[in-house]
Amino acid sequence: MGAFAILRLSIKACLMKRQIYLSALVVTLSIQLTACSTAFEDSLLEDGPEYSQFASQQATLRNRAKAAFRQNDFAGAERTYRAVLAKDPLDPEAWLGFAAASDRLGRFEVADKAYAQVIAIAGRRGEVVNNMGWSQWHRGNREAAKLLFAEALTLAPGNPVIAANASAQNAKS
Repeated sequence: MGAFAILRLSIKACLMKRQIYLSALVVTLSIQLTACSTAFEDSLLEDGPEYSQFASQQATLRNRAKAAFRQNDFAGAERTYRAVLAKDPLDPEAWLGFAAASDRLGRFEVADKAYAQVIAIAGRRGEVVNNMGWSQWHRGNREAAKLLFAEALTLAPGNPVIAANASAQNAKS
């Protein structure tokens, strides 16, 4: 048997060993993965006292941010919404409030990113698109605002706030 044939046989043996090892690894991993549950147990988390306390704290912070916004303290509202989002970055209500506060402070780039987050989390909803319309209106982009108000109205036709905004903005132009 020549050197080439011996080399060929040893390469083939290495490949076979590697294939056996890979097969054993796949079987081992699949057994371990089937033991893991992929179902998220909401009831275990939501019923616990830690979750209730967290939810209560978040609601308190959101209410504080809304109060600041209503009092035209947009910097305070933005700061408080930021605190809510630091603890729960998937809170669409906080993202929407943060975006609105950023709009009122003229931080339109920040607001646009926040609106994108709301849409990524909760979908393109009428309330969100309505606020995006106001954002464009404050920037002076009246045509873009009108299109967004019209879209908001189609997404949430029964919402009286959106209907009033859409008709008021059409009357102003």
